[in-house]
Parts: sequence; C-alpha cells; structure tokens
Amino acid sequence: MKYARIIVAAVVALVLALTAGVIGSWAPLLVSVAMAVTIGVGWPAAAGIQARRRHNVLIAVAGTLACLLVQLVPSQRLVWLPAIIGVSFMAVCVAELVRGEGAKYRLESALASATGVLAAVAASGWIAFSRVAHDQGLSRWLTVAGVGAPLTIILVVAGARVISAAPENLRRRGMITLGVTPVALFGMVAVFATQLLAAVVA
Repeated sequence: MKYARIIVAAVVALVLALTAGVIGSWAPLLVSVAMAVTIGVGWPAAAGIQARRRHNVLIAVAGTLACLLVQLVPSQRLVWLPAIIGVSFMAVCVAELVRGEGAKYRLESALASATGVLAAVAASGWIAFSRVAHDQGLSRWLTVAGVGAPLTIILVVAGARVISAAPENLRRRGMITLGVTPVALFGMVAVFATQLLAAVVA
C-alpha cells in the first residue's frame, strides 16, 4: 500500500501509548516525549511549513515541556497545558514575523505550526491517562479494552482521511509523523475516557 508507513506508524504509536500507560512509572513519559519530538521533526515537512527549523524546535520543545510538567507535577496534571499552548502560539507568530516583510505563506505556516503544537502538547495526555488508570485501580485488560478499542475505531476513521489527504511526494518522516499525530492528539481523549470508565465500573 502506498501509504503503509502512515498506518504502521499509527498502529505502533497507539500500541506503545497503551502499553506504556498500563506499565506506568516513566514509560508513558518516554513514549509521549518520543511522539512530541517525532511531531516536531516531521510535522513542518508534512504540512509544508516555511522556515521549518524554527518550527521544528518550537513544536518539539512545547511537547517535551508539557510531558515533563505532567510527569513531574502530577497533582496539577493538565493545569499547565493552556499556558504552554498560549506561549507556543505567540512564539509561532514571532517565528513568522522575523522572516521579514513580504515572506510567503506566513498565515498557512502559522496555522500549520499551531496545529503541530497542539498535537505535541496533547501527547502529554497519555501520561495523565496512565496516572488516572493507576489511581483508580483499573485492571490492565479493562483499561486497554475500554480505552483502546474506541480509540482504535476512531483512528481507523480518522486515519483513512489522513491517508487520503497526504501529499503525493511526502517524505518518509512526514508519513511517519502523519501516523503519530492522531495518536498524540488522542492523549487528551484517553484521559477523559479513562475517567469515564472509572466512573462506570466504580
């Protein structure tokens, strides 16, 4: 299949995120940071962002910082994320302004980079997902089935759309990023799905 790398990347990312969440400890941090860095490295290329190096760094740093805060300050879990996103959005605008007057595709690059920031920061949700699952005492199989199954269905639907929208001449790292990005975004969905699951089985 032409875009098999996107499918494989998405499946691997989801399996790793769920497995790390069930294992707990530092495993979710490692997987979440890996997703954030992958998005930082590949998203600008996949989205056709200009001045890619600046946006590579912005996206990766925003995602990594969010993951570290969620891991190291568990009592606050997701409180810091809006601040990180807000500062990152301002940094994205500054990165486009310094390109100088008359630079092409400023708006498109800013919007695409902002999307990358959201995905990278959302990867930290997988850390919170693990914390909630362990705090609520949910069994491993129940967590994987109750959270993983619905996300897999959504991923199949969303993945089909991502694959159909992928550029024809997309590089390998761009394809991998397009597979990882939806899974990273599902991090926040996983947190709320786990909380709902815990409320149902309580």
